Amino acid sequence: MLIVKVSGVNGLGKTNGVRNAGNVLIEEINKVERVEEIHVDNDNLDEQEKLIERNSRDLFLEEDKIIFLGGDHSISYPIGKAFFKKYPSGKLVVFDAHADCMPAMKEPTHEEWLRGLVDNFDVSGDRIMIIGLNKVEPEEKEFIEEKGIKTIKLNEVGKLKEFVFSGEVYVSFDIDIFSFDLVQATRYPEGVASLEEINALLDVVVKSNWKGMDLVEVNTDKEGLEDTVEIARGVLDKFIS
Repeated sequence: MLIVKVSGVNGLGKTNGVRNAGNVLIEEINKVERVEEIHVDNDNLDEQEKLIERNSRDLFLEEDKIIFLGGDHSISYPIGKAFFKKYPSGKLVVFDAHADCMPAMKEPTHEEWLRGLVDNFDVSGDRIMIIGLNKVEPEEKEFIEEKGIKTIKLNEVGKLKEFVFSGEVYVSFDIDIFSFDLVQATRYPEGVASLEEINALLDVVVKSNWKGMDLVEVNTDKEGLEDTVEIARGVLDKFIS
């Protein structure tokens, strides 16, 4: 298994604290096999996006399973494009308190990456499932319903199992899905998930034919970093073990 650090940031200046998260997380992972890094220039968003997509595409061709360490959630846009190029009938599972489906900018930020993937890359909504939504704007809700994107609650493990039963799977995990008492070192701590709920869901995902996953939005500039990294390590250990 390959672990790839991706310090990509496109959060309109609000997520710069995630740049070093990959280095911090690597130090805490129990089983580190091979580690690489996609080196990006956060001041050149167009080149950053192209570089992440190009490198991710090559890695999906070479590797069976890949873990990407962000960075903010904008990295999931180019990685997602690379995944669906490799696996056109693949499925995307997103753990996130936010929909990230606002109208996308030219280089989608961490708040629009998922909508950008659907609109710009023509990914069918029925191949996407979002888990744990807690804050959704009316415009995002309308888009989700229009495109047929699946959403489930934290206790709907059976629906997740049915969704990932067949086909290749990519998992995008935003650490802000957890409740504030568990995770504070993130820019928008608005999740409500407990450890028990997430572990039950991850136990399903890791048994699927997953090909890649990312963990994003750990902000090293925020208070509560030690506890947040511990929670993130638990998520990653599920995929590594």
